[in-house]
Amino acid sequence: MPFDLDDETIAASRIADASALVGKGFAWRRSGQVGDGAALKGHYRLTELRPGLVLHSSDTTELVDLETRIEQRPGVTFYLFLQGAVDAAIDGSPIIPAGEGDGGTVRAAVMARTRPTVFTRRSRRGEHLRKVNVTISHEWLADCGLADPLRAPRVAEFCRTHLARHGWRPSNSMIAIGEQILRPPSYEPALQRLYLESRALELVAEGFGQLGARRACWAIGHVGSRDLHRMRRIEECLREFANPTLDEIAAATGTSVSTLQRLFQAVHGMSAFDYIRRRNLTRARRAIEHEGLSVAEAAHLAGYRSAANFSTAFKRHFGVSPRSVR
Repeated sequence: MPFDLDDETIAASRIADASALVGKGFAWRRSGQVGDGAALKGHYRLTELRPGLVLHSSDTTELVDLETRIEQRPGVTFYLFLQGAVDAAIDGSPIIPAGEGDGGTVRAAVMARTRPTVFTRRSRRGEHLRKVNVTISHEWLADCGLADPLRAPRVAEFCRTHLARHGWRPSNSMIAIGEQILRPPSYEPALQRLYLESRALELVAEGFGQLGARRACWAIGHVGSRDLHRMRRIEECLREFANPTLDEIAAATGTSVSTLQRLFQAVHGMSAFDYIRRRNLTRARRAIEHEGLSVAEAAHLAGYRSAANFSTAFKRHFGVSPRSVR
């Protein structure tokens, strides 16, 4: 049963009912009770869009100090936190480690569970949390071909690694997807469900696209706040300048090229070259799909002097030619 609650207040018992979509044994402990067991105020949605594809979005304020616990089924969950502090863990492993930002930092993460796990969360009265979660089952992954190590090697390896985790700073497009899920158009119910499913799938695709090539970084995911601050400056530089060199990025951000390489490996699990190449190819593909750029124009946008070389790199990365996505 879908839950789409936009009440003045939401009781903990309603949250317990909704939680049956993602697990069992939901339990809560609260203090400072308000009214008849009220726990949240705002908009709370938890619905299964398709078998094995569950969307959870929340734009709520905590009315009490609350501790919740639930036994989750195996699956993969994408977390997008747009606002608010997050004190949550799966079998004791934090979803967002302390070093990845405070309540004012927009952040994203994906975690895989190959067996039942215990999810716990602590929240405090007065906290305002805006988030979007998308959970997919291993059956859904198999139906989509994403569990096949030959067709999707990185995704398949990540999803079969228990408690594998990857965290990153979401792109502007991913933030926009989250906002669209939190504030969908006023379509009739069937169309709105289709709209939400399309946005949930975009979030899944972008999230899986963030996975690095090195399995070790998935499980570790702990990066110091200083390095994260440096990486934010570097990513801002990449947004401001078209195809800068590593020397130019290092000069603009006050770092060395060797430090850049270390930061990209620690935060994104790949070299600076691979990250920038993937970013430029993704930007070029969006420009082809949404702005109608020619292959030659997209090649220039991605920093390639040769359209042929761009087409080769594009097909190697996406599995299709740039002309096929126009």
